[in-house]
Amino acid sequence: MSKTAAVLRGLVLLPVVLAQQFPLRTTSYEHFGLSEKCFEALNTTLECSSQLGSHVRSESTRVDVLDADGIDAICNDGCKKSLAELRAKIQSDCNPKIDVFDHGLMIYPATYIVDRYIYVYDISCYKNRDTGNPCDYILGEWRNQTDDSPRECDDCVLGPMEIEVNSPIGHTESRAVEFQSVISSCGATGYTYTSPLPYAISSTVAPPDLSASPTIGAQSWSAQRMSADCATTYHVQDGDTCDSISIAQSVSSRDLVEANEHLDNWCGGLGAGQEMCLPAQCKLHLLTTEDSCESLLRQYGVSPKDLSEWNPKLYIQCDGFSQINTGYICVG
Repeated sequence: MSKTAAVLRGLVLLPVVLAQQFPLRTTSYEHFGLSEKCFEALNTTLECSSQLGSHVRSESTRVDVLDADGIDAICNDGCKKSLAELRAKIQSDCNPKIDVFDHGLMIYPATYIVDRYIYVYDISCYKNRDTGNPCDYILGEWRNQTDDSPRECDDCVLGPMEIEVNSPIGHTESRAVEFQSVISSCGATGYTYTSPLPYAISSTVAPPDLSASPTIGAQSWSAQRMSADCATTYHVQDGDTCDSISIAQSVSSRDLVEANEHLDNWCGGLGAGQEMCLPAQCKLHLLTTEDSCESLLRQYGVSPKDLSEWNPKLYIQCDGFSQINTGYICVG
């Protein structure tokens, strides 16, 4: 099955909420064979909205722009403190030699998941250094404007980009070159760049060519956050629905929604004339109330790892199957 290459392809078994625990949302860690102390640390409940878990993408380091409700729910001192305390607890309670996330292709430290949350939090909750206003508010306003005012030198572009290129999670060489070029052309001061060390502890395969990521010009300010990796695009016709597009284009319903940020979880926002991003194609199965993860494994002769890789919403060991019991999923 062909899927768009992801920087963190080795973590395809991690759930969409990825980790630690959120109120009213739990994730299984038995699969990883962690020490008891580390296991308990990872099961700590964060004092953060579950919206943060939903905001972190499972197969991409892309960070979407939050709307006003998302900013209000996620961006608060209590959540930031909880994330920092949990990271310190994991560092203290997990043995770096044995407590790792090993997915065959890559091995990551136990702090990886909470670091993903911190990375997304820091970008999504970044405030303009001059005004103190949340930048995602500002980016949302820019998105709805039709003027071509230059914004590439605004702190709401440069600040989040600085976080991205200095983080081992978001860093790519092409993005770092772009950042340094923009800083120079803007004559901006107060921004720094130091090439981060790779996050993965080791790999059983050759590392991906991170520098091959397409360059996104700074003049598009938040283009990297506003558009997904598309295998191709589709022009929406009158009468189209997400399900009709999924079946006609052989893409899963959930991947279709996640690739197009103007759609909500129920495909609200779809309209004729739109250009939609289409993820990679796959063999589809229309879910019914009679389906279960186990029944699909038997029916299609695939492994839980396969199903999780093709459908990140299945979480670890299919324990999130009940959360996507409608629409089309990938089975090959």
